[in-house]
This record gives sequence, structure tokens and C-alpha cells, in this order.
Amino acid sequence: MKSREKIIFLKVVALFSLWFLISLSLFYYFFETAFFHNSLLVFAVIVLFSVAGGYFISFFALKPMFEKNEALDELLKDTLHELNIPISTIKANVSMLKKREKDPKNMKRLERIEEASEKLFSLYEEVDYMIKKEIERASEEMFDAKEVIENEIPHFLDIQKDIEIKSELFSCVVYADRRGFVKMFDNLLSNAIKYNKKGGFVKIVLRDCRLVIEDSGIGMSEEEIFKIFDRYYQSDSNKKGYGIGLHIVKSYCDENMIGLSIKSEKGVGTKFILDLAKIKV
Repeated sequence: MKSREKIIFLKVVALFSLWFLISLSLFYYFFETAFFHNSLLVFAVIVLFSVAGGYFISFFALKPMFEKNEALDELLKDTLHELNIPISTIKANVSMLKKREKDPKNMKRLERIEEASEKLFSLYEEVDYMIKKEIERASEEMFDAKEVIENEIPHFLDIQKDIEIKSELFSCVVYADRRGFVKMFDNLLSNAIKYNKKGGFVKIVLRDCRLVIEDSGIGMSEEEIFKIFDRYYQSDSNKKGYGIGLHIVKSYCDENMIGLSIKSEKGVGTKFILDLAKIKV
């Protein structure tokens, strides 16, 4: 049973146990006899029956749902495994063809295929990471947030267009899930570029283990700020994406006790502030 399913199961057990507890307590209150004279014993019996009844009813009620989820997880894992093979084949063959190709036009086409396969592989890794994270706690390691950010910024050159990306980074060694940190940063930087103005800027500052990502974009109202972390929420439906990026950011911050605050103004821009003090080594 996965952590999310355990939480659901425990909540249902608690609800059924509470229901049993109230029912048995009412029974005792209305039908008190000599058998119920010892109130401590009665209380112990009521609690025992309540928890046992809550557990068994919850288990049998939720069992079909858990079995279905397990079957879907197995299917998804098998599909991902099979998907990895053709992606690796495409990458290997494109690399070989590029070494022999002399025609500039054909080389350009191969580069487009290679770029598309890299994006596909990136999506594969993202889904693979999310599945593993659901099954077991992600592995944590020590790394410098400055180095991770420096490595990630060049990956956005193809989408930044006329947006200027400025950075001021100082070392901050942390102990956390590195892949999750990369995903969190990538989502924040991607949004800062996506929702920016033409000829705008994105400023990334890492100082004293405090990460600030500021943009000169469209900004948000107070109402939008309350909604942005909801899964599938998009302030602009015309933009590419599925509205899960900031939900991933918030989940990662909550799991790692990273303080997250937002300052935004309509038509001026947005600033995301992340306090990494609690994961600092």
C-alpha cells in the first residue's frame, strides 16, 4: 500500500471507528444494565470494538479501489519501461546518422529529431520520477543548489527568446531530493519565461540559502495567488501546459519544509521566494 493510500485508509478507519464509538456509547447510555456497571471496562470494550469494526469495514470497502490502483500502477510502469527502449534507439541512431551526414539541411532535420527525442526523454524521466516518488520516498543527497541552478539555466535558451535571464548565485549546500529540486526550479523558471512580457527579464538570486526568482511578467491578483498551487489551474488557458507545475513546486516545498512566499502585482511581475534554511547542511 502506497503512502497516499495509507493516508486514505487511515482516514476511513478513523471515520468508521468514530461512528462505531458514537453508536456503542449511545447504546450504553440508553440500555445501561448491571453488565455495564464497570465504566472503565465498558469504555475499553467500546473502543476495542470501534477500532476493530472501523478497520474491517474500511479494509473490505476500500480493497477493490486499492487493487485497481495497483493494476493501473503496474500497467503504467510496464508502459514506461517499454517506452524507454524506442527513445534510446532513436537517440542512438540519430547520433550515428549525424556523424555521417554532410548535407546541412539533413543535419538540421536530424537536430530537430534529436531535440524532440530529448524532450520526450525528459517527459519520460518526469513521469518515472513521480511514480517512484509515490511508491517510496525519493532518495536524498548533498548538493550545491548554486551548481544545480547554473546547470539548468542553459536548458531554457531555446524558449527564452527575447527574455533576458540574469543570475546572481552564491553557494548553498543542501541535503534534499536533487531531482525534485531540479523539477521545482525548472517549473518556476519555465513559468517566469512563459508568463513574461516581450523583451522582459527574469532575475535569479541565490544568497544566504534564500532563492528568489523574479520576473517582469503579467503578474497576478490576490485571488489568482490563492489558486495557482491547485492542480490543473491555469491563469491563461492559451499558454502551453497542464497546470500542474506549481502544484509540483508546492508539494516539494511542503515535503522538504522549504518556506515559500509570493509577491506579485498585476502588470508589474511576480517574485517567488524560497527559504532553503531547513535543508541547508
